[in-house]
Amino acid sequence: MVIGVPLDFRLGFGASIAEDATLVQLDFAPSKLEKTRLPDFMLSGDIGITLSAIRESVSGNPKRTASWVEQLRRTETEKRAEEQEMLDDDRSPLHPMRLYKELGDFLDRDAIVVGDGGDFVSFAGRVWETWEPGTWMDPGPYGCLGAGPGQAIGAKLAHPERQVCLLLGDGAFGFSGMEFDTMARHNLPIVAVMGNNGIWALEHHPMKFLYGYSVAAELRPETRYDEVVSALGCHGELVRTPDELRPALDRAFASGKPALVNVLTDPEVVYPRRANLA
Repeated sequence: MVIGVPLDFRLGFGASIAEDATLVQLDFAPSKLEKTRLPDFMLSGDIGITLSAIRESVSGNPKRTASWVEQLRRTETEKRAEEQEMLDDDRSPLHPMRLYKELGDFLDRDAIVVGDGGDFVSFAGRVWETWEPGTWMDPGPYGCLGAGPGQAIGAKLAHPERQVCLLLGDGAFGFSGMEFDTMARHNLPIVAVMGNNGIWALEHHPMKFLYGYSVAAELRPETRYDEVVSALGCHGELVRTPDELRPALDRAFASGKPALVNVLTDPEVVYPRRANLA
Protein backbone atom coordinates (compact mmCIF):
# COMPACT_ATOMS: atom_id res chain seq x y z
CA MET A 1 0.00 0.00 0.00
CA VAL A 2 1.19 3.45 -0.95
CA ILE A 3 -0.61 5.90 1.32
CA GLY A 4 -0.83 9.67 0.90
CA VAL A 5 1.96 10.10 -1.65
CA PRO A 6 2.09 9.89 -5.45
CA LEU A 7 4.22 7.34 -7.28
CA ASP A 8 6.77 10.02 -8.15
CA PHE A 9 10.57 10.02 -8.24
CA ARG A 10 10.79 9.28 -4.52
CA LEU A 11 9.44 5.80 -5.21
CA GLY A 12 11.17 5.39 -8.58
CA PHE A 13 7.81 6.11 -10.25
CA GLY A 14 6.71 2.76 -8.81
CA ALA A 15 9.80 0.79 -9.86
CA SER A 16 11.10 0.58 -6.27
CA ILE A 17 8.15 -1.68 -5.39
CA ALA A 18 8.45 -5.38 -6.23
CA GLU A 19 7.00 -6.19 -9.64
CA ASP A 20 5.01 -9.15 -8.31
CA ALA A 21 3.43 -7.11 -5.50
CA THR A 22 -0.22 -6.15 -5.66
CA LEU A 23 -0.03 -2.36 -5.54
CA VAL A 24 -2.80 -0.48 -3.75
CA GLN A 25 -2.65 3.32 -3.73
CA LEU A 26 -4.67 5.32 -1.18
CA ASP A 27 -4.86 9.10 -1.34
CA PHE A 28 -7.37 11.88 -0.80
CA ALA A 29 -7.70 12.34 -4.59
CA PRO A 30 -6.85 10.28 -7.69
CA SER A 31 -3.28 10.59 -8.94
CA LYS A 32 -2.73 12.76 -11.99
CA LEU A 33 0.50 10.95 -12.90
CA GLU A 34 -0.21 8.81 -15.97
CA LYS A 35 3.25 7.66 -17.04
CA THR A 36 4.23 5.98 -13.78
CA ARG A 37 3.47 2.43 -12.75
CA LEU A 38 -0.30 2.23 -12.40
CA PRO A 39 -1.68 0.72 -9.18
CA ASP A 40 -3.75 -2.43 -9.26
CA PHE A 41 -6.28 -0.69 -7.03
CA MET A 42 -6.70 3.06 -6.59
CA LEU A 43 -8.60 4.19 -3.47
CA SER A 44 -9.60 7.85 -3.17
CA GLY A 45 -11.17 9.52 -0.17
CA ASP A 46 -10.66 10.08 3.54
CA ILE A 47 -7.38 8.36 4.43
CA GLY A 48 -8.08 8.04 8.15
CA ILE A 49 -11.51 6.47 7.69
CA THR A 50 -10.18 4.08 5.05
CA LEU A 51 -7.29 2.90 7.21
CA SER A 52 -9.64 2.42 10.15
CA ALA A 53 -11.92 0.27 7.97
CA ILE A 54 -8.96 -1.82 6.79
CA ARG A 55 -7.80 -2.30 10.38
CA GLU A 56 -11.24 -3.39 11.50
CA SER A 57 -11.50 -5.88 8.65
CA VAL A 58 -8.45 -7.80 9.86
CA SER A 59 -8.75 -7.23 13.61
CA GLY A 60 -10.62 -10.48 14.11
CA ASN A 61 -7.62 -12.52 13.00
CA PRO A 62 -4.38 -10.96 14.33
CA LYS A 63 -2.36 -14.03 13.32
CA ARG A 64 -3.06 -13.11 9.73
CA THR A 65 -0.70 -10.14 9.89
CA ALA A 66 1.50 -10.95 12.90
CA SER A 67 4.48 -12.35 10.97
CA TRP A 68 4.38 -9.51 8.44
CA VAL A 69 4.25 -6.84 11.17
CA GLU A 70 7.11 -8.54 13.00
CA GLN A 71 9.20 -8.53 9.83
CA LEU A 72 8.52 -4.83 9.26
CA ARG A 73 9.45 -3.96 12.84
CA ARG A 74 12.66 -5.97 12.60
CA THR A 75 13.66 -4.22 9.37
CA GLU A 76 12.91 -0.78 10.81
CA THR A 77 14.86 -1.54 13.99
CA GLU A 78 17.89 -2.60 11.94
CA LYS A 79 17.74 0.52 9.79
CA ARG A 80 17.33 2.84 12.77
CA ALA A 81 20.32 1.18 14.45
CA GLU A 82 22.43 1.95 11.37
CA GLU A 83 21.49 5.64 11.70
CA GLN A 84 22.61 5.86 15.33
CA GLU A 85 26.29 6.29 14.44
CA MET A 86 25.43 9.36 12.35
CA LEU A 87 23.20 10.77 15.09
CA ASP A 88 26.09 10.50 17.58
CA ASP A 89 28.75 11.79 15.16
CA ASP A 90 31.11 14.30 16.87
CA ARG A 91 32.77 15.70 13.76
CA SER A 92 33.28 19.39 13.09
CA PRO A 93 31.87 20.75 10.80
CA LEU A 94 28.78 18.84 11.91
CA HIS A 95 27.09 15.87 10.34
CA PRO A 96 23.50 16.99 9.56
CA MET A 97 22.12 14.01 11.47
CA ARG A 98 23.93 15.11 14.65
CA LEU A 99 22.30 18.49 14.29
CA TYR A 100 18.85 16.90 14.10
CA LYS A 101 19.50 14.77 17.14
CA GLU A 102 20.30 17.89 19.18
CA LEU A 103 17.36 19.81 17.73
CA GLY A 104 14.97 16.92 18.40
CA ASP A 105 15.97 16.93 22.06
CA PHE A 106 15.46 20.70 22.26
CA LEU A 107 12.17 21.59 20.55
CA ASP A 108 8.72 21.29 22.13
CA ARG A 109 6.42 18.55 20.89
CA ASP A 110 4.02 21.09 19.40
CA ALA A 111 6.79 23.09 17.70
CA ILE A 112 6.07 23.82 14.04
CA VAL A 113 9.05 22.83 11.90
CA VAL A 114 9.39 24.14 8.35
CA GLY A 115 11.96 22.64 5.99
CA ASP A 116 13.51 24.65 3.16
CA GLY A 117 16.51 22.94 1.63
CA GLY A 118 17.86 20.04 -0.39
CA ASP A 119 20.05 17.43 1.26
CA PHE A 120 19.87 19.21 4.64
CA VAL A 121 16.08 18.90 4.79
CA SER A 122 16.17 15.43 3.22
CA PHE A 123 18.12 14.24 6.26
CA ALA A 124 15.44 15.76 8.48
CA GLY A 125 12.78 13.85 6.57
CA ARG A 126 14.50 10.60 7.51
CA VAL A 127 14.57 11.09 11.26
CA TRP A 128 12.30 13.94 12.34
CA GLU A 129 9.55 12.79 14.72
CA THR A 130 6.20 14.58 14.53
CA TRP A 131 3.85 14.37 17.50
CA GLU A 132 0.92 16.50 16.36
CA PRO A 133 -0.77 17.21 13.01
CA GLY A 134 0.43 20.26 11.13
CA THR A 135 3.85 20.43 12.77
CA TRP A 136 5.95 19.61 9.69
CA MET A 137 6.11 21.41 6.33
CA ASP A 138 8.71 20.88 3.63
CA PRO A 139 9.41 21.93 0.01
CA GLY A 140 7.25 19.07 -1.32
CA PRO A 141 8.15 16.53 -4.00
CA TYR A 142 9.12 19.24 -6.49
CA GLY A 143 11.63 20.90 -4.16
CA CYS A 144 10.15 24.41 -4.15
CA LEU A 145 13.08 26.07 -2.41
CA GLY A 146 12.57 29.56 -1.04
CA ALA A 147 9.05 28.91 0.27
CA GLY A 148 10.21 28.21 3.84
CA PRO A 149 10.44 31.74 5.30
CA GLY A 150 6.93 32.56 4.04
CA GLN A 151 5.58 29.32 5.50
CA ALA A 152 7.29 30.07 8.82
CA ILE A 153 5.85 33.60 8.89
CA GLY A 154 2.36 32.22 8.30
CA ALA A 155 2.84 29.55 10.99
CA LYS A 156 4.02 32.09 13.57
CA LEU A 157 1.13 34.44 12.84
CA ALA A 158 -1.33 31.56 13.19
CA HIS A 159 0.30 30.18 16.37
CA PRO A 160 2.27 32.97 18.08
CA GLU A 161 2.44 30.97 21.33
CA ARG A 162 4.32 28.03 19.77
CA GLN A 163 7.92 27.55 18.72
CA VAL A 164 8.41 27.92 14.97
CA CYS A 165 11.69 26.52 13.67
CA LEU A 166 12.76 27.04 10.08
CA LEU A 167 15.31 24.54 8.70
CA LEU A 168 17.36 26.23 5.98
CA GLY A 169 19.99 25.07 3.57
CA ASP A 170 22.50 27.73 2.61
CA GLY A 171 21.37 27.39 -1.01
CA ALA A 172 17.72 27.88 -0.01
CA PHE A 173 18.65 31.04 1.91
CA GLY A 174 19.66 32.63 -1.39
CA PHE A 175 16.08 32.50 -2.67
CA SER A 176 14.32 34.44 0.08
CA GLY A 177 16.77 35.30 2.83
CA MET A 178 15.58 38.90 2.86
CA GLU A 179 12.35 37.69 4.44
CA PHE A 180 14.27 37.98 7.73
CA ASP A 181 13.73 41.70 7.27
CA THR A 182 9.98 40.99 7.12
CA MET A 183 10.22 38.94 10.32
CA ALA A 184 12.10 41.76 12.05
CA ARG A 185 9.67 44.48 10.94
CA HIS A 186 6.69 42.46 12.16
CA ASN A 187 8.36 41.27 15.38
CA LEU A 188 8.03 37.56 14.58
CA PRO A 189 10.49 35.55 16.72
CA ILE A 190 11.03 32.68 14.30
CA VAL A 191 14.23 30.71 14.82
CA ALA A 192 15.96 29.38 11.72
CA VAL A 193 18.62 26.69 11.88
CA MET A 194 20.87 26.56 8.82
CA GLY A 195 22.91 23.64 7.55
CA ASN A 196 25.74 25.52 5.84
CA ASN A 197 27.94 23.18 3.79
CA GLY A 198 28.91 25.63 1.04
CA ILE A 199 27.48 23.56 -1.83
CA TRP A 200 24.27 22.59 -3.58
CA ALA A 201 24.77 19.08 -2.24
CA LEU A 202 21.89 17.29 -3.99
CA GLU A 203 23.41 18.44 -7.28
CA HIS A 204 27.12 18.52 -6.40
CA HIS A 205 27.52 14.94 -5.17
CA PRO A 206 25.58 13.20 -7.98
CA MET A 207 27.55 15.16 -10.59
CA LYS A 208 30.81 14.22 -8.87
CA PHE A 209 29.73 10.58 -8.87
CA LEU A 210 28.59 10.53 -12.50
CA TYR A 211 31.14 12.82 -14.15
CA GLY A 212 33.98 13.33 -11.69
CA TYR A 213 33.24 17.06 -11.40
CA SER A 214 30.33 19.38 -10.65
CA VAL A 215 29.10 22.47 -12.46
CA ALA A 216 27.81 25.62 -10.73
CA ALA A 217 27.05 23.74 -7.51
CA GLU A 218 29.63 25.37 -5.22
CA LEU A 219 28.79 28.25 -2.90
CA ARG A 220 31.14 30.43 -0.85
CA PRO A 221 32.45 28.32 2.07
CA GLU A 222 31.47 29.39 5.60
CA THR A 223 29.46 32.41 4.50
CA ARG A 224 28.36 34.40 7.56
CA TYR A 225 24.63 34.39 6.94
CA ASP A 226 24.25 35.00 10.68
CA GLU A 227 25.87 38.40 10.16
CA VAL A 228 23.48 39.11 7.27
CA VAL A 229 20.41 38.61 9.49
CA SER A 230 22.05 40.55 12.33
CA ALA A 231 22.33 43.52 9.97
CA LEU A 232 18.57 43.23 9.38
CA GLY A 233 17.85 43.53 13.11
CA CYS A 234 17.70 39.83 13.91
CA HIS A 235 19.72 37.58 16.23
CA GLY A 236 22.57 35.67 14.58
CA GLU A 237 24.78 32.81 15.82
CA LEU A 238 27.59 30.80 14.22
CA VAL A 239 28.09 27.16 15.28
CA ARG A 240 31.18 25.18 14.36
CA THR A 241 31.11 22.23 16.80
CA PRO A 242 28.37 20.00 18.26
CA ASP A 243 28.86 21.30 21.79
CA GLU A 244 28.16 24.88 20.61
CA LEU A 245 24.75 24.03 19.18
CA ARG A 246 22.55 23.66 22.28
CA PRO A 247 23.72 26.96 23.90
CA ALA A 248 23.19 28.72 20.56
CA LEU A 249 19.63 27.39 20.36
CA ASP A 250 18.97 28.53 23.91
CA ARG A 251 20.14 32.06 23.12
CA ALA A 252 18.27 32.20 19.81
CA PHE A 253 14.90 31.26 21.30
CA ALA A 254 15.47 33.46 24.36
CA SER A 255 16.35 36.51 22.24
CA GLY A 256 12.72 37.30 21.42
CA LYS A 257 13.82 38.20 17.90
CA PRO A 258 13.86 36.45 14.55
CA ALA A 259 17.06 34.42 14.69
CA LEU A 260 19.41 32.40 12.52
CA VAL A 261 21.70 29.73 13.95
CA ASN A 262 24.25 29.25 11.18
CA VAL A 263 25.61 25.71 11.61
CA LEU A 264 28.62 24.71 9.54
CA THR A 265 28.03 21.19 8.21
CA ASP A 266 30.43 18.79 6.50
CA PRO A 267 30.31 19.15 2.68
CA GLU A 268 31.71 15.63 2.29
CA VAL A 269 28.58 14.03 3.77
CA VAL A 270 26.57 12.51 0.92
CA TYR A 271 22.84 12.10 1.35
CA PRO A 272 21.87 8.45 0.62
CA ARG A 273 19.59 8.39 -2.37
CA ARG A 274 17.60 5.47 -0.99
CA ALA A 275 15.54 7.44 1.47
CA ASN A 276 12.97 4.80 2.34
CA LEU A 277 13.87 2.56 5.29
CA ALA A 278 13.37 -0.77 3.56
